[in-house]
Amino acid sequence: MSHPFVEFLIERDLVPGEVGHQLAGQNRFIREPIGMIAVGHGLIRVDQIDVILDRQRSCKQRFGEIAVELGFLNNTQVETLVKIQEFRAAANIAECLALAGVLSFEDAAQYLGAFLVRDREVEAMISEA
Repeated sequence: MSHPFVEFLIERDLVPGEVGHQLAGQNRFIREPIGMIAVGHGLIRVDQIDVILDRQRSCKQRFGEIAVELGFLNNTQVETLVKIQEFRAAANIAECLALAGVLSFEDAAQYLGAFLVRDREVEAMISEA
């Protein structure tokens, strides 16, 4: 499965399709778990992650949904953690493209910025209509 940032780059002809698909096929772009991001920011403890994961094994809920139900996190924190998760994965892809010489670091950073604001631009256009 391709990452949305890779698709963004390919759709706009910012990277060759074969490079993007090769990059997407590499498994090193696995999303960092939001639980670990939350622990890193002091929002939850490791033992709370264990409680959430134990519960998750017996139901089909997402990690964040369970964390909110248990009162460990609130909805805003979960939404922000998911955005951080996506940002980190996209930043990792930008770094790889720059280090491989596919893009300059400056271009990779610029395209990452454009990717990150794309939803806000669409949202602004919709609200103006």
